[in-house]
Amino acid sequence: MRHGSRHIAADLDTDLIVACAVTPANRPEGEAAPVLEADIERQNFTVSELFIDRGYIRSDLVDDVLGRGGQVFCKPWLPPGKDGTFAKSQFRLNLRTMTITCPAGEVEPIKVGRTVAFDGATCDRCSLRDQCTTRAPGLGRTVQISGDEQLQQRLRKRLATRKGRKQLRQRVQVEHKLAHISQRQGRRARYLGLRGNLYDLRRAATIQNLETTQRKIAA
Repeated sequence: MRHGSRHIAADLDTDLIVACAVTPANRPEGEAAPVLEADIERQNFTVSELFIDRGYIRSDLVDDVLGRGGQVFCKPWLPPGKDGTFAKSQFRLNLRTMTITCPAGEVEPIKVGRTVAFDGATCDRCSLRDQCTTRAPGLGRTVQISGDEQLQQRLRKRLATRKGRKQLRQRVQVEHKLAHISQRQGRRARYLGLRGNLYDLRRAATIQNLETTQRKIAA
């Protein structure tokens, strides 16, 4: 859709689309989450397992699901090392002691949502410095600690297991549905404004649900 983004939520058990949203293309994906959640709540559904794209990971919907004891399945952020240096994943984060340990064994305290800087003088003496940072002498390596670092750690651990990767692949069902809707609607928006295009998206989703139901009946 030109100048707009489509968003849908699907029930993976019934294979039906249950919520739709349209946002301007220049807005973060997460802004669609409240609209999708409102659609879901109007149908008296409760989300116990949430399979999402990374663009939605910081939405209130994630907090709501986790607060109810539900599970969130999403690819974690895995920032690469800068200029070929050590990646964040090569540092050991301990969220119990709120510390981070670098590959050389140096430990620094951390705060969630803040950037931690290792001691510059210590980094200058380190034999691994060239592999760790390209900053000027006297400046130590920095690592950004995400505001949702605990959740990101959980997602990374799950992705490291065969079972976790298999669970995450269930989100492909939603991606396929969104691709089919894109083919049905075409690239250009049919109407001016979000309201008209949300109506058109819901129309396309309804037709797709009817086709899904028909296939199940025929089977």
